Amino acid sequence: MKQRSVLPAYFLTAIGIYFLLQKFNIAIFPGQESWQGLILLFGAVFILNSLIGKDDTYLVTGLILAGLGIHFLMSGKNPAWPGHPAGITIIIGASLLIASIKAKSGYAAGLTVLLAGLFLHYFRQITASFSQLDQGISSIENFWPFLFIAAGLLLLFRKK
Repeated sequence: MKQRSVLPAYFLTAIGIYFLLQKFNIAIFPGQESWQGLILLFGAVFILNSLIGKDDTYLVTGLILAGLGIHFLMSGKNPAWPGHPAGITIIIGASLLIASIKAKSGYAAGLTVLLAGLFLHYFRQITASFSQLDQGISSIENFWPFLFIAAGLLLLFRKK
């Protein structure tokens, strides 16, 4: 017998609770009535569906959406919080890594994207620590995106 999806039920319930909280002015966290809060809510629904239903189909989607919701809610409120390119890359990498840990395989993809995000976030501090090599670092700073492109193409087209 085919099992029916409970995901639509979770979504309808979550959206109902979301608008009920707005209607009665009940604040659980600051910014919950914003589009960022809605993205966080949708991510939580996907994660809940994955955990309760023991089906990891939507786990990465849920982790990414919840992470993006948190990122956009926190962005600008905490000076240590990463900017959008680095933050989004870190969120995607962490989501892939968490899903691969749950699946017990495929760690390389998540780890690679996570490290790339951390590199983006800490790039200025990394280059500042090499101030004595200023001329060489200046060249690397201009061309590091090509290193990412080359590494990606190498991984894409290498023989297995």
